[in-house]
Amino acid sequence: MKQATRPRSRKGSALSEFGPAFFLLLTFGLLPLIDVVMIGIDYASAFYLNEMQLREAQKLPKSLATSPKGPVIETVPRLWRAGLIGGMTPADTQITTIVDYKPVPWQPVGESQTLNFWFVTVTTTASFRPLLTIPFLNGIPGLGAPMTFTVTGRRPVENNRFLNE
Repeated sequence: MKQATRPRSRKGSALSEFGPAFFLLLTFGLLPLIDVVMIGIDYASAFYLNEMQLREAQKLPKSLATSPKGPVIETVPRLWRAGLIGGMTPADTQITTIVDYKPVPWQPVGESQTLNFWFVTVTTTASFRPLLTIPFLNGIPGLGAPMTFTVTGRRPVENNRFLNE
C-alpha cells in the first residue's frame, strides 16, 4: 500500500512549529496550572490563619481579643507572615479580622440565663494576588486578578469569666 503523504523535508521545517506550540502550551497550560495550585495553597494559608486566630481568641479576655492592637487581630497575622505558609503570600496581602461573641441558640432567655455557653466567632478575610499574572486572563480571579477568601470559624469560649473583662 502506497502512502499518500509526501516525505518530510530534511531542512527542519517541522522544527519551526515547535516555538509557537511551546509558547501556547506554556501560556495556556503550565502557567495557569501553577496559579491554580497556588489558589489552593492561598486558601489553606487563609484557613490556617483563621484557625490560629480562633485558637487565640477562645483563650483570651473579650476586650483583648476584640482590640485592634491585640494578639488576635495584629500579632497572630504578623507571626503568620513570618512563618512558612504566610511567608509564601505577597507582603501586601490585606487581612481583615472580625471577632464576635454570641451565646448558643438553645440557651434559656431571661432571668435564668447563664454565661456558661458562649461561642467566639472569628471571620478572616484575606486577598491574595496570583503568583504569575497572565496578561490574557486579566479578569479571572486567581489567574489574572486578586482573589479574596473569607474564612469563618467558631469555637466555645474556654473561660466564661473572660467575657466581662
